[in-house]
Amino acid sequence: MDIENLPLNPIDIVEDVIYQKKWSFSRADDYELVADIASKWCQYRLYFTWSENVKAMSFTITFDLKFPQSKLAKAYELIGLINEKLWIGHFDITSKNGIPAFRHTLISSTDNDFLHKKLEDLVDIAIYECEKYYPSFQQVIFDDLQPIKSLVFADFEVIGTA
Repeated sequence: MDIENLPLNPIDIVEDVIYQKKWSFSRADDYELVADIASKWCQYRLYFTWSENVKAMSFTITFDLKFPQSKLAKAYELIGLINEKLWIGHFDITSKNGIPAFRHTLISSTDNDFLHKKLEDLVDIAIYECEKYYPSFQQVIFDDLQPIKSLVFADFEVIGTA
């Protein structure tokens, strides 16, 4: 039997991806991993949960923002506008505490190398989308900007640095 080609626990593969990025993480058990990263705008918390029954990985990134009850209608409007533009994943607001979150579920592959690459790509895309739209969330919460107007600058493609 070729032990090297046996499928790993997908959380072990996530751990390898996160370790290679040099991010801090912890594992609650064999099927969960939580990582914290500092980004351009804020602290993100990444949650990975493996379901053996479904053979799928649930991936969530939460922000360090919280929508007050008075701003939830605008928050949901903003999320609807953002989600129309996304190809992978979606944003929502956690019902428990009003925190914006990016979510995606990945169906497993038995090929460890392929799953590793898919997880690397998923994490990179998700963080890109969070970074792109974080200022829009902030403008709706703190600047009382209308959701449609908060997306104006998110739609600009910036090339280079000033």
